[in-house]
Amino acid sequence: MLGVIKIDEKKVLKPIDEILSDPWQVDIQELFEVSVNEPGEIKRNLYDSLDTYVLQKRQEDISNCPAPVI
Repeated sequence: MLGVIKIDEKKVLKPIDEILSDPWQVDIQELFEVSVNEPGEIKRNLYDSLDTYVLQKRQEDISNCPAPVI
């Protein structure tokens, strides 16, 4: 496959419980890259869901912040 980067997912991703507990500690770029480069549909859907979850949690934290964020 041309243009596909082989990534060792054990080195890239933290255990799921760590991702769910603190979305600010997740490197969303790495999570996205793993998702894009995953050949398996089921794993790709899981990584997409994790990426979406982390982004939503970050947005919730920002919108619940009492001070305006610019």
